Amino acid sequence: MQTEAELIKRILAGEWRNFAILVDKYEAKVYSYTHYLMGNKEDAEEIVQDTFVKAYRSLNQFRGEAAFSTWLIRIAHFGCLTRFRLKKPNKVSIDQAETSQATKEDEPSRNMDLDDRKAILQKALDQLKQDERSVVTLFYYSELPIKEIVEVTDLTESNVKILLHRSRKKLLGILGEMGIKENTL
Repeated sequence: MQTEAELIKRILAGEWRNFAILVDKYEAKVYSYTHYLMGNKEDAEEIVQDTFVKAYRSLNQFRGEAAFSTWLIRIAHFGCLTRFRLKKPNKVSIDQAETSQATKEDEPSRNMDLDDRKAILQKALDQLKQDERSVVTLFYYSELPIKEIVEVTDLTESNVKILLHRSRKKLLGILGEMGIKENTL
């Protein structure tokens, strides 16, 4: 089995079909990050496609200082930022979220299946500012350590930690306003 560094050398040497191996390996991870950040499938799919096109075109700029996956997520991250600037993501107001949840049953934290939990969490994430959602998504969904989040976002380590802390508190507040208890999700 060849290493990523060897694979990248072969791609740069003209064996471009090997790039499909990298796409197969990382497509789900990049999609997961972009989907949670953008909040919809269509934007996420477009950003994933753009990410791999940009990665292929600039593969010669990959220095190997960070993991290849971190480099890809960084490209996807900036693709999301660009998309946010061009198009504001669909947001649900807290009042709308409360109303839709209150009609389901008096205590929405009971009997939630996984899809319900994901939908509620996505609605809560949509209430966060873009930078807050980004850090939360990188940490919890992409499971990147703080040091890699620093590389992806260009924030300092202390800024990432502070933003992550504030975002968690804000999410808990939003979920509380939606009638969701902390230990339910």
